[in-house]
Amino acid sequence: MESVALYSFQATESDELAFNKGDTLKVLNMEDDQNWYKAELRGAEGFIPKNYIRVKPHPWYSGRISRQLAEEILMKRNHLGAFLIRESESSPGEFSISVNYGDRVQHFKVLREASGKYFLWEEKFNSLNELVDFYRTTTIAKKRQIFLRDEEPLLKMQRLSRPWTPWGSSGLFAA
Repeated sequence: MESVALYSFQATESDELAFNKGDTLKVLNMEDDQNWYKAELRGAEGFIPKNYIRVKPHPWYSGRISRQLAEEILMKRNHLGAFLIRESESSPGEFSISVNYGDRVQHFKVLREASGKYFLWEEKFNSLNELVDFYRTTTIAKKRQIFLRDEEPLLKMQRLSRPWTPWGSSGLFAA
């Protein structure tokens, strides 16, 4: 997950990570401590105070959920390419991407090299955000065309085509 530093932070302990206001940090773990996140900046890792950053929101990030729950969620979405990223159950501190393949859910371990780049296959990315954006336009599957999609396009179009009223759908004050 990407985040932006709201303030500068000077590390006082060896396991902390110093950063400047405006830096983009990669949050590696948000679950272990309620006040500190593990993050990476320019190849260095350490703990950062969570109130010094703003995490860029992503509806596809599900945090620490099980593989089974990921499958249940994605099969209910019922469209090819529906996906989520979760913390890996088998490798704590790492991530997995789960993707609806239509008849089943496929799980991929998101690999990370020593330099901090993320990858599934050959292409390498500076963040999970970049990885997701890439697989929206490039197939994630090797044997068929599957692109990451947030929601069924028809549902999105229906939602966008509804007339907007400041009072919702109650009809109050309608002409």
